[in-house]
Amino acid sequence: MGLRKIFSLLVLDERGLSIAINKKRKLLALDINSRFKHTIKYGPFKGMVFSQDHWWGASDRSAMLLGIYEEEILNSLMSIPSKYNVFVNIGAADGYYSIGSLVSRKYTMSYAFEMSAKGRDIISKNATLNKVSEKLKIFGEATKDFYKEIPKKHVDKSVILIDIEGAEFSLLNREVLEQIKKSIIFIELHDWIFKDGKKKLEILMKEIRPFFKVSTLRTASRDLSRFSELSEYSDSERWLIASEGRPRLMSWLRLDPK
Repeated sequence: MGLRKIFSLLVLDERGLSIAINKKRKLLALDINSRFKHTIKYGPFKGMVFSQDHWWGASDRSAMLLGIYEEEILNSLMSIPSKYNVFVNIGAADGYYSIGSLVSRKYTMSYAFEMSAKGRDIISKNATLNKVSEKLKIFGEATKDFYKEIPKKHVDKSVILIDIEGAEFSLLNREVLEQIKKSIIFIELHDWIFKDGKKKLEILMKEIRPFFKVSTLRTASRDLSRFSELSEYSDSERWLIASEGRPRLMSWLRLDPK
């Protein structure tokens, strides 16, 4: 069903539009998933296979299979010096990064922290499908002592990706940052979900600056013309395939050791 038809069946208020868009994104994701046989076809994680089950981000699967999901982060991860060959994902969801990092062969060991039991089960299934189980360790929710679960020699050469829906402000403080100050860290920011988000971010930045150089990444454009598989989709469908369904323009901090 086309977008115009869906929209015509709904009251065109903000909620109705959101429902229609989410429904269409899920349908497109199912279609791309079937066409690509649950396998990432492009980008640094090319060849990674997903199980048919999922815990998080089912609507994002199209962009993942095309290798353009959070493309800014992907490109930055792949540009990191080779001595950083351990990947740590806090908020690992279905294991896209935890397993994809190993499939890329840029990283030789991966640690996944995921609070959801179903998420951890799916990460394990996906690791088995991709034959990387021996290189991946899966944990529950990350606490302020999460780095103690990882050998110190791995912490010091790790890339840490944190995406925990606002909990980054309670997880990271000066003591934690000092323990991981040799790592390269990416933080997806969710300050905008809090009334005092500006203050939370200011406090976090004050804690970060003694140990790290800080740069900011933001969602940028996507070139969809390079994918012949999308040529028969409408313009609206192509952009929904690329959409990450976010409520606003997202940004990430990249922290490099001083």
